[in-house]
Amino acid sequence: MEKHLARSKSPAMAGVFAGILGALLLAGCSSEEETGERPPRPVRTVAVSFNPEDTYGSLVGEIRPRTETSFSFRQGGEIRERDVEVGDLVDVGTVLARLDAEDAQDAMRKAEANLFAAQAQFQNAETERARQQQLYPRTSTRQALDAATAAASMAQAGVDAAQAGLRIAQTNLDNRVLKANAAGVVTAIGGEVGQVVGGGQMVARVAQLGTRDAVFQVPEATIQTTGGNARVEVQLLSNPNIKATGSVREISPTADPITRNFTVRVGLDSAPEEFRFGSAVRGTIRLAGEPAARLPISALFSQGNESAVWIVDAASKTTKLVPVEIHRFDTKDFLVTKGLSSGDNVVVAGVQQLRPGMPVRLLEGSAE
Repeated sequence: MEKHLARSKSPAMAGVFAGILGALLLAGCSSEEETGERPPRPVRTVAVSFNPEDTYGSLVGEIRPRTETSFSFRQGGEIRERDVEVGDLVDVGTVLARLDAEDAQDAMRKAEANLFAAQAQFQNAETERARQQQLYPRTSTRQALDAATAAASMAQAGVDAAQAGLRIAQTNLDNRVLKANAAGVVTAIGGEVGQVVGGGQMVARVAQLGTRDAVFQVPEATIQTTGGNARVEVQLLSNPNIKATGSVREISPTADPITRNFTVRVGLDSAPEEFRFGSAVRGTIRLAGEPAARLPISALFSQGNESAVWIVDAASKTTKLVPVEIHRFDTKDFLVTKGLSSGDNVVVAGVQQLRPGMPVRLLEGSAE
């Protein structure tokens, strides 16, 4: 009976001992793995290089003539004729408009009559002076000769005054006709036939066709960044393939009271014919930026609310987490302006598995 019980217990006890032995062996293996050194983790790195990162700013403006003249009458009056319309081409001397000239013609005739009378008086006075000169001293006195000479001088002054009055009357009559002093195209009309206009009021505006400007409303910050010597590329908004280049020619000294922007005129070197007055254009200017390092998005690591990257120490081949300041994000890259130095080796693959001070092994193609 006892032998039977002993035999029945021996297999059970053997199983227990086998389980304990296996647990001890596993514990020993785990202890050896934990106490042993892990192999360096393979990573790929790139070397940091800082370069000026240029950006391009653009604004929408319009094409305007460089020289545009507003023509007006020097004196007011009623417009009797207007010989041009918007879009008409004019040459030097082309008549733009005429005022009622009846009063000016009357003044002209009066000035001519005054001159004729003054000349007649001068001729009589000069004849009397000559006669007194011949009679003196035989039958004429010195007093009579002096009086005749003074009368002739006064008559000459009257002729001079009448001639000046005639010139003024002629000028007033000529000013009733408005003529273009340069070739160009009429861009605006400010007076209609029958309208009474004042002196200096715009009747027609003519733009010269030779040179053209691209005009933009530019914020103050952009002006301070670019300065006045920037080159601008201008392209037609309706057809970006039509382009021209130019330089900043004029910056308004005062800002617009509403938008607080400054008017900037860009003189175009050679504007194509498609750049018509009033056409919408886009001006692009190159803005020099501060030095920045371009890194792939895979190198970015989040440390709380801050952005960081892993760098590899060249001597110890261990990792270090470095906070960085990001300038901007592109499609596949991001630009770092602060936190790194030129020559730092930044990990660009496997950053989520890294820990501070972890030994690493550089893969083929990594920066040394």
